[in-house]
Amino acid sequence: MADEADSPGDRTTGGDPDSAATAPREPLLAPATKASLLWGAVGGLAFLVLAQGYELLGDLGVGIGPKVAVALVVAAVTALATHLARGRLPAGGGR
Repeated sequence: MADEADSPGDRTTGGDPDSAATAPREPLLAPATKASLLWGAVGGLAFLVLAQGYELLGDLGVGIGPKVAVALVVAAVTALATHLARGRLPAGGGR
C-alpha cells in the first residue's frame, strides 16, 4: 500500500505545461496608476526629508505623528495631481 507510487493521482502529463501557468498575466495596476502612486511616494518622502533637514537645523517642535500625517496628505495630493495632469502634460524625453 505504501508502494503505490504509480497511482493515477501522482502522474503528471508528459511535459505539457498547464495553459493557465504559461498565459501572460495582467498587471495588478495600470502603468499610469502605478506611476502616479510612485510619484506620490516620492512626494511624501521628499516632505519627510525636508522636515528632517529642518529638524537638524533648528527645533521644529513637532512630533513624528503630525509629520507622518502631513507626509501622507502630501503623498495623496501628489499622486492625485500626477494622475490628473498625465494627459495634459507633454510626454517626457522630447528635446
